[in-house]
Amino acid sequence: MPRFRFHAELNDLLPPALRGHTFEHACAERATAKHAIEALGVPHTEVGLILVDGQPAEPGQLLREADSLEVFPAAPPPLSAEAPLPRFLADAHLGGLARRLRLLGFDTELARDAPDRGLADLADGDGRIVLSRDRELLKHRRVARGRYVRALDTDGQLREVVAHFGLRERIHPFTRCLECNTSLRLANRAEVADRLPPRVAAEQTEFTACDGCGRVYWGGSHWRRLRSVVDAVAKLGGSRGQSIMTMPECWKS
Repeated sequence: MPRFRFHAELNDLLPPALRGHTFEHACAERATAKHAIEALGVPHTEVGLILVDGQPAEPGQLLREADSLEVFPAAPPPLSAEAPLPRFLADAHLGGLARRLRLLGFDTELARDAPDRGLADLADGDGRIVLSRDRELLKHRRVARGRYVRALDTDGQLREVVAHFGLRERIHPFTRCLECNTSLRLANRAEVADRLPPRVAAEQTEFTACDGCGRVYWGGSHWRRLRSVVDAVAKLGGSRGQSIMTMPECWKS
């Protein structure tokens, strides 16, 4: 039987008895490396380098009985200041994470309930990175890039995704609508006055508007709570905190 050894965080996805050591595992006839690895619970989106008998191998390589595989986790390429920002597709169970990523300024669509094939086609067509806790979705052949989100709570998920994809230096908070993902624009009070509570219209001077769903945002208590989320992520990066402090104080009360 082929022998397997998974490295680093890939062990999180294996049954406990198989973690952290080399083990034998029977494979289907004419199984490829990809099929064998995914049969053990590790989606191809999580895999970077595959070594077969010490030599780099493609996921489609057919396995032999005596092969020995080492499997290493995928590492996203460094995200330079000039590189396009990654765009995400979060599955229907990660609505909180989708809103948090929008809060930081990242284009994040939230998938509604749909068959895996439909979601895979959407991600492939839009070039989006799939974020999911559904391993079967991430195994779909049309999902080129993705992340199995390990954390269970929303704040932990946000920290995980920001760290994994190296997003801290590219945060532009309060620039996307939390509800529909549209980019926000500055708006003057006269333009949005008919959508404001009287007290807000009297006291606030800065607003942003969403042309997607019509929402208006301004500085308020809700904005201050969300600001604490942004600052917590920025402090982990150590370099964005100062520039974040200069963002316009425009968010929904």
